Amino acid sequence: MGPDNSTSAVATFALNGEEFMKFDPKAGNWDGDWPEARAISQKWKQHEDAVWQEGHFLLTSCPQRLLGHLETGRSNLEWKEPPSMRLKARPGGPGLSVLTCSAFSFYPPELQLRFLRNGLAVGAGDSNFGPNGDGSFHAWSTLAVRSGDEHHYRCVVQHAGLPQPLVVGLDSSAKSMVPVVGIVIGFLLLMAVAAGGAVLWWRMKRGLPAPWILLRGDDLGALLPTGPSKDADS
Repeated sequence: MGPDNSTSAVATFALNGEEFMKFDPKAGNWDGDWPEARAISQKWKQHEDAVWQEGHFLLTSCPQRLLGHLETGRSNLEWKEPPSMRLKARPGGPGLSVLTCSAFSFYPPELQLRFLRNGLAVGAGDSNFGPNGDGSFHAWSTLAVRSGDEHHYRCVVQHAGLPQPLVVGLDSSAKSMVPVVGIVIGFLLLMAVAAGGAVLWWRMKRGLPAPWILLRGDDLGALLPTGPSKDADS
């Protein structure tokens, strides 16, 4: 098939890596330089149905299939899937945070990521790129910034599947991660203190020593409740 979708129909047969004979669908015959090829050609010509089927396949069915595959391939090549985006922050070195701008499930693979600070370009950061199992691609870029300065940054992505560059802000989950962790830890500490107080109250109610006081022998009696004193009886 040529660049203008024109076709040239021919079937070539080979044996041990060498051309053995060819079939000309317009003439309806096989031809070859080997004596064996001429013998086979004479035998195959006796089967008119086989000659017609071979010629019909090369002149009609095969070009139609090729054009169908070409259209399918063109639609695949023109397929555009815009990326889904996310910008997150995580702790970095002392006094630093690391911003990660991620692009998921996009096609074609050409994509550009860059960072903005207060609307001004600060570079692309350290970028990585890779394929997914479904034919799409993923990419991400990281940038180290000062802790507490994360909300000044945005990520910009350019891709053929987007009508215009997309600006992505910091994930709300990323900004609220530290307060949430603090609340959870505070709640756990409160529960631990409450549980310890309940255990202490239960032991003291039954006249038992506090669990962190280890006594032995007669010393234990000093912590046990005693009966009314003689002074009280008198």
